[in-house]
Amino acid sequence: MRTLAVLPSRFQASRFPGKPLTVIAGKPMIQWVFEAASRAEGVDRVVVATDDDRISSTVRGFGGEALMTDPALPSGTDRTAAAMDALGESFDCVLNIQGDEPAMHPETVAAVVALMRDQRDLPMGTAACPFSHMDELFNPNAVKVVVDDRQRALYFSRSPIPYLRNSSVFDPDFRAWMKPNQLVHFRRHLGLYAYRPDALRTFTKLPPHPLEQLEMLEQLRALAAGIPIGVADTPHLSLGVDIPEDVAAAEALLRERGLAR
Repeated sequence: MRTLAVLPSRFQASRFPGKPLTVIAGKPMIQWVFEAASRAEGVDRVVVATDDDRISSTVRGFGGEALMTDPALPSGTDRTAAAMDALGESFDCVLNIQGDEPAMHPETVAAVVALMRDQRDLPMGTAACPFSHMDELFNPNAVKVVVDDRQRALYFSRSPIPYLRNSSVFDPDFRAWMKPNQLVHFRRHLGLYAYRPDALRTFTKLPPHPLEQLEMLEQLRALAAGIPIGVADTPHLSLGVDIPEDVAAAEALLRERGLAR
């Protein structure tokens, strides 16, 4: 199975302009993501898809491959599809690894590739890891996913799902009675997707869905259209950097893994 990894990366993020070039533990953020994708087993080619010459120049400076895409593209998924088509090569699987995930683990990327390799009928795949702290469940930036018995996504949400209905002491804010071992029922969605090329093209042609717009989660467009999404479990947390204050947490996670001082 030939796999392309695309890292969509735009300069003009509304909450953090220029964030792909933000230095994290001595390297530009996009370099951390590129290196993780390049080390992942099963990935044959890694390309940064960007709309900005500064990002392109930085990527080429550390030895990576960059491809310029239309600044008007509305999302990273559209940028991924544009890069795939621009390369004009044949791939069996295309990964969209968000360029603001500097702590993305190569083993997580490899697990999603393996999922797509082993389940040839699966049009889309993604990854999830366990929650380690109860308070993370109530963070809307930590997206939750529930799966069926075949490890396919049933729903994604910014709210805690599933909801714990029964308790000896009821509290509308169920942090008051949730037991630590119940965290096993919760999965934290991570910022990467795998597509069959035809599924990627189909997805980008679908209009935004009301559920997607309510939750601000693009993957709900696929579920609403009946496109199955397989979920690979991984033990490795990855933290997206949305605002400058997120940089410290990403650096701490990289230090915990021995990748940064």
